[in-house]
Amino acid sequence: MQCCCNRYGFGPQQARPFVRLAARLDANFQGGYTPQQIRFAYDFTASSTGLGQTIALITTGNQPNIESDLRFFSSFFSLPEAQLTIRRIGSVPDNPNPDWALETTLDVEWAHALAPEANLLLVYAASGRIGDLMQAVDLAAGMGADIVSMSWGVEERFGQSALERIFRLYPSVSFVAAAGDQSAVPLYPSVSSQVLSTGGTSLILSSAGVRISETAWYGGGGGPSQFFPIPPAQELMEGIREKTGGMRGTPDVSFCADPDYGVAIYHSASISGASGWGKAGGTSFAAPAWAAILAGIRQRGGTSNPQDLYRLAGESQYLEPQPYFIDIVQGESRLYQAQKGWDLCTGLGSPRVSRLQDGLAGTSVPQ
Repeated sequence: MQCCCNRYGFGPQQARPFVRLAARLDANFQGGYTPQQIRFAYDFTASSTGLGQTIALITTGNQPNIESDLRFFSSFFSLPEAQLTIRRIGSVPDNPNPDWALETTLDVEWAHALAPEANLLLVYAASGRIGDLMQAVDLAAGMGADIVSMSWGVEERFGQSALERIFRLYPSVSFVAAAGDQSAVPLYPSVSSQVLSTGGTSLILSSAGVRISETAWYGGGGGPSQFFPIPPAQELMEGIREKTGGMRGTPDVSFCADPDYGVAIYHSASISGASGWGKAGGTSFAAPAWAAILAGIRQRGGTSNPQDLYRLAGESQYLEPQPYFIDIVQGESRLYQAQKGWDLCTGLGSPRVSRLQDGLAGTSVPQ
């Protein structure tokens, strides 16, 4: 039997999820930002719910308690009941990887928290091989997903451009991928020009939920691709070509990802003998968060492609002051320094969600 990774145009390279826990899981609530705090911090309006949209979350392995954990999480934070559909390619693994199970929990709970009326489609790939994961992406988009979130990646290699045909098959679907947690290590699918690449910040809120600061997260990924050329939206914006050497630069945008200032999750499947509440982060959180933001844009009839965000941010020159993004100008990743405008730590910046959705509302989604 031919391996599906070869059928989808690439060898058996293993992807990994970018989820991190601040501490061991515990039966007691450990804190972490709540859905209400994150929605307030990034200015989600009450009407930004993702109604009528389907967010697909691509993972692998198994989280046997995901449905009951999601119900518990939703009830605890007074969220609406979630509409979750699960599809699996292949059989349930005998020894599922706990990191992938944790990834599944973070993705599902927080896609629901930030787009509480969106339909959720959870697709388990047959394995963590890039070809198998891309097969799951293909399945999700073919089932009618509006947004596909990918909180995983592999180091880019020559030949991955063959996988691009999967994204191009679905021009009306928005694809979101985590930029990872290794600065200057370009990752696929984040480096694809068909994908919105999401980086990470450290967001500090007061006890009342008021912003104190948001800086580039040291653990965040990003950097110029070695194989993918600069896309038109980045080529047009002044200063990006010089920073990337004429190649695709990641990330495009950012969201809070520092696990020390992470978000609350509930995960009852045991990890190293512990289960229950956790505080999680990683650019794995940024991907479903931005998927929820795009669902809110599409809910209002707006477009949600990466080029739309660059256009709104200023198109040829990054707007200062910036009305649609929080320009992250402090902090650094391992190799790159945050600076005014687009940078290799945080891209265009973190979202001012209500303004973004107002700015893109009413534009048509391509068919």
